[in-house]
Order: sequence, then C-alpha cells, then structure tokens
Amino acid sequence: MIDKVSKSDCVGCKACGDICPKDAISFSVDYEGFWYPAIDMGKCIKCNLCERACPALNVHRSSEQAREIPKTYKVYHKDKDIRYNSTSGALYYALAQGFVENGDYIAGCVYNDGFTGAHHEASNTMEGLKRIMRSKYFQSDTAGIFKEIKALLVRGEKVLFCGTGCQVSGLYGFLGKEYENLYTVELMCRGINTPLAFTSYMKELRERFHSDIKEVHFKNKSHGWTNLGTLIKFENGKEYYRNRYNEPWVNGFIVGDLYIRPSCENCKYKEFPRVADITIGDFWGLEFNEEEQRYGVSAALVNTGKGDELLQMAEKNMFVEERKFEEALNGNPALLHPVKLNPKRKDFFDRVKSEPYSKVVWDLLDSTAWKRNVTIAKTKVKDCLRPIYHKLTGRK
Repeated sequence: MIDKVSKSDCVGCKACGDICPKDAISFSVDYEGFWYPAIDMGKCIKCNLCERACPALNVHRSSEQAREIPKTYKVYHKDKDIRYNSTSGALYYALAQGFVENGDYIAGCVYNDGFTGAHHEASNTMEGLKRIMRSKYFQSDTAGIFKEIKALLVRGEKVLFCGTGCQVSGLYGFLGKEYENLYTVELMCRGINTPLAFTSYMKELRERFHSDIKEVHFKNKSHGWTNLGTLIKFENGKEYYRNRYNEPWVNGFIVGDLYIRPSCENCKYKEFPRVADITIGDFWGLEFNEEEQRYGVSAALVNTGKGDELLQMAEKNMFVEERKFEEALNGNPALLHPVKLNPKRKDFFDRVKSEPYSKVVWDLLDSTAWKRNVTIAKTKVKDCLRPIYHKLTGRK
C-alpha cells in the first residue's frame, strides 16, 4: 500500500486516490500547503492497486520504446500573437491545436476560479486550450483527471495529456495498459511549488490593489521573453508588472528554492529515456536574435514514434529546426539534476502565513530594494547598448 511511501518521496499526483476501488484514500494538506494521501484502513481491501499506480514506487513508461537520445528541435509558432501569449515558443499550443481542431481531447493544468489554485481538466474546445496554455509554476490538483482520461480512452477518444514527468508516470500507472489513442507531453520541470506560495502572493496583490484578479501571466513578454516578467491584471483595470530582477515569485522559486515540494529533491524523473512521448520547455542556452528574445523559443525532445506524430501534426504551424541534443542539456540542467531545497524554507512557511509574501521572500534572499534597483539600472544600460553592438557586429 502507499503508506510505505515516505513524505519525502510522495509527488502528490493523486493517482492512488483515483485508482482506489473503495475510496479508501483521502488527501490532507500539510503545513507547507502540499497534499499527501492517507488510507482509511476500515475501507482498505489491500488490493495494492495504489502501490501499482504510484510513480514514487514505480517509474511507469509507455510500452513504446523511448529513445535514450531523443530527437531534438528548436521550434516556435509562426503566429506571433499566439507565440507572444504563450510561455515559450507556443509549442504546446501547436500540439494541442491539432487535437482540438480534429475534435480530440486535451488534458492539462488550468487556474481555479478566482486564481485560488490550479487543477487538471480535459477539453476539446479552443476555449479549453486557452485555459490550459501557459505554465502555472505551482502544483496542479489532478484528482479525478486520470479517471476521466481513462473513460475517454475506453470510448475511443484520442487524448493528449500534458503534465510533469511524475504526473505522466502516474497516469500510465493508473491506466495499467497501453492505449494507442493516448499521447503524452512532459514539461521540463525544475521542481513543483506549493499552491500556498501562489495563493499567498495573490492575496497580497489583491489587498494592495483593492481588486480581484482578472489575469495572471507568468513569463509575460511585454518586455521580452528572456526578461521572465510577471503581469497581473485586475478587475478594476490596474496592472502589476515585475521582471526577473524584482519579481518575488521568480526569485523565490529559481534563485531561492524556497517553496518546492520535498520530493523534487529526490526526483526519479531526471534521466533518459523520458517517460512521455515528447518533452517540451524553453530552449535556453542558444544564441537568440532580437525577435527570439522577445517572443520565445521552445525545445522539443521527441522521445517516441508517437512523439514524431505529434511534431508532424504541429509542424504546419511551426518553425522547426533540428538541433543537437547536447544543446538542450546544456541550456536546461533541470533535465538531469534535481533541485536542492533551501534550508531557509522552514522560515518561509513559518512567516508567510502572517506576513506579506513578497517581504518574506526578499528578506530570506537578503535582497533589498536598493540592490534590485541597481541591477535593473545596469540591465537597462545593457539593453540600450545592445542595438549599437548589433549594428557594429552585423548581428540581427
């Protein structure tokens, strides 16, 4: 049974809850805002299906042999508006677009109403695709989605599932057999953050702007993709924007590692071959021209024959260029290396329940407003000089 899974290993995918035939598994949220399973032994029949499905106990893969060295591509959507509104180069949008246009289903992460968290849902509409597009950067509640996907597959529907490697593995473990009509996309994952951090951040902003939130866009490109901007729009018409140097979410996550799930430090999915048909993310590490810096570039690691099908389906809407696998590894170390948790994370969780989220982050990172403003000023000078440099060197 999954009671043998330690808290430091549980990924929170909830496959065990979906597969339990007696509804004997429930989930409670701990001090850090992460959920963990608990077994009602009065209901449990010791069938061990939960253990079979668990991606912490078993690395589940497609029965199709995945490549040790995947085919690697630099890709981005030809439609600049779609690309601008996506997280990277809009590769996920292009993959999902083909499914929706054919009347097939996609399943991925969407924000809860009111931006109170996130969950996975299935859809076969463009409206559903727009809700799923863009990375959320904190853990999605997947309760029920594996059951829903199985029901779709059994009735013959074609489904594209998108999630982290452990969520993809959890889906395969739940299904327990191969479905030709299932296709999977894995996100390049550095580590998954607690919903508690996100909701604390949103609470602070609602209070600051005296308004409910209308839109959240991480990695907003109004000042360029490489700027890692965050744009929040409010119902009262006001907007909040921060960049990679003064944005607390980006710094608390990428610089501080303050609120990542404990199991991410022991991630079993930092290896090749991957578990999904295709792995997608930012193609960091390349030399970008000005257009690419503004609009974003995706990396596509095609792991299986089904992955080949997915890319071929999307290719009509994409710029596609084959690249070396090593380039993707060099630019995305999270493909192979788990994150190290910050020992200050306890201080974060102790304080964030009673103090403003951003103050806690900046205090723990020892980052003052003066330091951040100096960094921003230096960056602006570099941005002003870059066109002159490009003109002198002939770079685009």
